[in-house]
Amino acid sequence: MSSHDDRRGGQLDRLNPDIARRLPQVPDYRPGSVHVARALMADAMGESLPEPSEITWAESSSGRVEIRIHRPAGQPSGGALLFIHGGGFVMGSAALYDGVSSELAALTGCTVLTVDYRLAPEHPFPAGLDDCEVAWRHIVSQCDDLGIDRARMGVYGESAGAALAIGLAHRLSFSPAELPALIVLQEPVTDDRLDHKSSRIFTDTPVWNRALADWSWDLYLGVHRSSPPKESAPARILDFKGFPRTFISTRDLDPLRDEGMAFARRLIDDGVAVDLRHYAGTIHGTLGFTGVRVRERILRDAAEFVIEHLAEAPK
Repeated sequence: MSSHDDRRGGQLDRLNPDIARRLPQVPDYRPGSVHVARALMADAMGESLPEPSEITWAESSSGRVEIRIHRPAGQPSGGALLFIHGGGFVMGSAALYDGVSSELAALTGCTVLTVDYRLAPEHPFPAGLDDCEVAWRHIVSQCDDLGIDRARMGVYGESAGAALAIGLAHRLSFSPAELPALIVLQEPVTDDRLDHKSSRIFTDTPVWNRALADWSWDLYLGVHRSSPPKESAPARILDFKGFPRTFISTRDLDPLRDEGMAFARRLIDDGVAVDLRHYAGTIHGTLGFTGVRVRERILRDAAEFVIEHLAEAPK
């Protein structure tokens, strides 16, 4: 393992053995150069990605937003997921997530449409959220051409993408007919304050830690860092009544663990139907460990939720 592993003490004592064996290949992300962080993520994720079935673009006042479309083999169910990728608001791209987007399409039978939203710090809040909204509205307007049933559209977000998914649903909630049928939130980013216990104790965990979380919020919020608008940080939103059914999964050794659980409780308290899953021995970014059994279980659990509540829903 890299030299920083020995500073983690007992933090990783209960780490899943399959993940532990893969840690030597995990990039050592550190706050600092955005370009270095992006290059590390691209190197880690960029091998042998499947091509999307097609690519479309949504037009906005800020330019075109790319949407990469992955369709399942055989007869699609008519359901669809808008996929919002992770990367701390500053890293990643829709293309880097072609692999998991294609996998999710195969597992669910849904069409998966991955939005290439703009990244901070070049494009701080609300640019990325704006792009997600533009993509959603474009897909809704093109449902017939895309072979999608409007009543069976959901949103799937990973990490920072989960924060954007929540922000998107909050915007759409002012007109309930525009809401997605469900939301899937994998290891969600929800709270810029980073004051939960897991944020305080997981200061040097692999892939993601408190310092990286603080850095990413600084870059994303920019001039809003001291007083974030409520839709920029899901934990600051006051009311979730009427939100769609939601799947939330959290990771054991993740600085974001407790804020994800607290967010699930917020939804439950507001009457939202929530499926909450917690995975022992996992770290933030476990979905990047292809071939690891717990990773496959996490993705399969999310896919089963989609199949039950979206892909096989009556028209």
